[in-house]
Amino acid sequence: MPRDIDPTFKSEKSKQENRPIFLYVLEEYDGVNNLYLAGYDQDVSFDSVVYTRFPITHEFVGENNQGRIDQVKVRLANVSRLIQSYLESYDFRGKKVIIRMVWADELSNPDAHMDEIFYIDSYTADQNNVEFTLTSKFDVLGVDTPARRYTRNYCAWKFKSAECGYSGEETTCNKTQQRCKQLNNYQRFGAFPSVPTRRIYIM
Repeated sequence: MPRDIDPTFKSEKSKQENRPIFLYVLEEYDGVNNLYLAGYDQDVSFDSVVYTRFPITHEFVGENNQGRIDQVKVRLANVSRLIQSYLESYDFRGKKVIIRMVWADELSNPDAHMDEIFYIDSYTADQNNVEFTLTSKFDVLGVDTPARRYTRNYCAWKFKSAECGYSGEETTCNKTQQRCKQLNNYQRFGAFPSVPTRRIYIM
């Protein structure tokens, strides 16, 4: 027989402010700065940080029968190509991701949150979505990193390394095609301009 649910309980449960908000932190995506995104219909300010609203979702976070965290998929819209542009400029493998759950009516309380911490194991991008596969730090460290990452515009070589071959006076390089041409070192550019623009490949 169906249970009778108190109308007051149903009303409170349905209130917008009682629903959780998921915030996402991608730490040092470019080696320095963090990316703060909110899976919400407006920007969210929490603990003095503004999380930018963005079409982003993730799978349920659970554990397997060994007590270890299973892989988690995070999907972001790629219509604006914002995230894909980051992927073409920086290597996200191994980057730390925090999935933070907060409550709309407790945003002024910096202690009112629950964090799940993961690391990016791999990712793909097409014209519609970018998808990260996240796993625990232990799993990431146990996976062999691919020998090469095949992107169009981001050089894989360390600046002034033997593979790079640049020996001039410049001290910095953002590893883009344009910068490599400016340094007259394009013949050593460590990327693959022929890779299709609509997908990023991890080999």
